[in-house]
Amino acid sequence: MSRSAKTRKLSVRINADLKASFEDTLRGIGVDPTCAMRSFAFQIVLEGDTPFDPVDGDFEAGGRTAVTSVKIPEDVAGEMESVLKSLDTNFSQAVRLLALQTTALGGMPFAAGIPRKER
Repeated sequence: MSRSAKTRKLSVRINADLKASFEDTLRGIGVDPTCAMRSFAFQIVLEGDTPFDPVDGDFEAGGRTAVTSVKIPEDVAGEMESVLKSLDTNFSQAVRLLALQTTALGGMPFAAGIPRKER
């Protein structure tokens, strides 16, 4: 996986309250939401899967939505989308899961750069 100079902007529509909780949780641990989503994309490519096992979140879906966006290197975005397609999901669903997991755990649900099998 190389880092290309060209980036792709990926936008996700997410429940507005979930987005706010996600961003508050990240701010509480000193992580920028853009960095968290970019790291998540790299981890998906690195592991060939989502980088965490889901835990039960206590969050109701529905209501108002908001958009969150991230720029990811083009080559990483393409590889990530292929991995997610093989898992029968897409980036929007994956980011919603990331937000739910981060909020439920009170922190990032994976260690960036360390594949799950090596933890």
